[in-house]
Amino acid sequence: MAGSDEETVEVGMNEERRLCGLAGDDDEDNMDEDRREKDRMSQSQISFTSDGSMRTWDYCPMRARTELVRLIARLDVPISLGESEAFVEYIKNAHNPKYTKVSRQTTSRDILKYFTDCKAKLVETFTTSINCVCLTSDIWSGNAKEDYISVVAHYINSDWQLEKRVLGLVLIDVSHNGQNIADRVASVLADYGLSEKVFAVTLDNASSNASAMHKLKPILSKYLGLEVIDESEYASSSLNNAVNSIFLHQRCACHILNLIVKEALTTLKPLIETFRTAISFLNSSNQRIAAYKSYCIATGVRPRKFQLDMEVRWNSTYLMLKHLFPHKSPFTTFIQAQYPRDEGEPLLLTEDHWMMAQKVLSFLELFYDATVTLSGVYYPTSPLMIHYLVKISLHLKNYANDVHIRSVVQPMIDKYNKYWRDIPLLYSFAFILDPRAKMKGFTRVLRRLGNLTSTDYSAYLVGTRARLADVYNKYDEKYGAVRLRRTDPPVLSGKSRSAWDEIYDDDGPVLGGVILPGNPNMSRDTSATSLLNAVRSSASNASELVSYLDCDTVNHLTDDFNILDWWHQHKLTYPVLSIMAKDILTVPVSTISSESTFSMTGRIIEERRRSLKPEMVEMLTCIKDWEAAEARLQQNVEDKELEEAFEELYLDS
Repeated sequence: MAGSDEETVEVGMNEERRLCGLAGDDDEDNMDEDRREKDRMSQSQISFTSDGSMRTWDYCPMRARTELVRLIARLDVPISLGESEAFVEYIKNAHNPKYTKVSRQTTSRDILKYFTDCKAKLVETFTTSINCVCLTSDIWSGNAKEDYISVVAHYINSDWQLEKRVLGLVLIDVSHNGQNIADRVASVLADYGLSEKVFAVTLDNASSNASAMHKLKPILSKYLGLEVIDESEYASSSLNNAVNSIFLHQRCACHILNLIVKEALTTLKPLIETFRTAISFLNSSNQRIAAYKSYCIATGVRPRKFQLDMEVRWNSTYLMLKHLFPHKSPFTTFIQAQYPRDEGEPLLLTEDHWMMAQKVLSFLELFYDATVTLSGVYYPTSPLMIHYLVKISLHLKNYANDVHIRSVVQPMIDKYNKYWRDIPLLYSFAFILDPRAKMKGFTRVLRRLGNLTSTDYSAYLVGTRARLADVYNKYDEKYGAVRLRRTDPPVLSGKSRSAWDEIYDDDGPVLGGVILPGNPNMSRDTSATSLLNAVRSSASNASELVSYLDCDTVNHLTDDFNILDWWHQHKLTYPVLSIMAKDILTVPVSTISSESTFSMTGRIIEERRRSLKPEMVEMLTCIKDWEAAEARLQQNVEDKELEEAFEELYLDS
């Protein structure tokens, strides 16, 4: 007990231990309830301050209401939770007897206030700390027959960390044409004061999105004062006139991967249907599931059910096969014994089916891994694209001669060439701005791609170098004043030989252990020295760019290299170029971040919450995303949930 002239505060030692998360000495099952209640009511409650000292804790109803808003948004529980008799009873009995219930109407007002306050802080951040944002957007159709369009911002904060925020989820109850999409996106941007800070927008391949980008040209042209060209102009323009293509509608890389893989799954549909039939047969009867469980237990195998894939999501087909294979033996035996068939009719599942499925699973693994990696939120994905273009092209080339898979490969190669033979400038810029690659690595990687796709990239290489200098000059015009002082770049040498050997092998690119001959067309006037000379001649103000490209590449070639940290550490050496690198590295190559918003939305307006107004749906979606952002828990939400849907199906848990 501590005393003073003004007041005496008694704090029981057991209560103090409990408030610290520890068990009290008198926490016995047979403790007298009356004594416990009397002890609790006679003691003050304490809490810890930021410096570790203790103080008397006072219940604040407003703080409780704010925390209730956060809880409702994060857990997708009804807005009326605060007035639920069960919830009120739980809080009073277990946590705080002073708690008073909060009506649905009050909670709705509290949600609006909390959303407004958080939005104001976000607007302030965009105004004072952020040069530009990159956007993703998508449209979602829910079970309630209401369609929503999401607008998601990606940006790099003052600590050079990637951030993502849902800015809006707007009801689109009209035709999904370009004008209506553009109007809603523009409205959201205006609300956050971002109309002149948009660097790039990543969307899927829908024609309405190309039309929307054309309508948004006046907004997107303001960041660097560059005119934005639309799809038709871009398709008909040469590289020499396509400086602005990095501001164009960026095609979602994962959507293109989806189109490529679907070319294969269309041909493989009879095989996949066999496994779908077997899984459906097992899942269609509770008695059959119980019989399979008993069979697994008898054979010493942990029993489980199996999830069917969704035809519209090829990665679910991959996961269906992946989680089925470890149970090949018991599953096959059970299906062969139980599945009805006429005399002379072949078995539903045979060893040939499993052998072919194993080939398909191995073949799809790269595409699944690429989709997951390129959907990342907290690391730059744009510099990874060139690497995956090489990996996928090599992968298709290797399987082109596989007797089991080759029939599906050529249509996939055709689809790959349709979208990626002409490499988007954004991917090339991002690759060059990786200090491990620069122009030397870019030259080598184009040689590899040229051999794999039978493409001469000589003109593209020279054009990319010139466009890089042109864009840098635009940044120098806008941000040249930040060049207060500059340090000399370090001299880096003694490059190690590791995963990047295939890029820096002077004898030709190494592809899966096979050395391919260099493309002779790539060797003429495309050496690193000649390219640097071309940069110097085409960009009189590009001293930072020339200095960067002139320095040795960084030899930190392992996966733990943080490209944003590197540019952060070298921003005094390259004050303007680092801003350009920051903008380019911000661009997401996938719209998965927008699609994961709809995963949240689906729960927010589930069956029991269909009465929510669109404004409330938007506020709850934004608050939930912003809460996850503060804890940096937005990474691949949808992929994680999809994986868990196939994993958590054990029958003994």
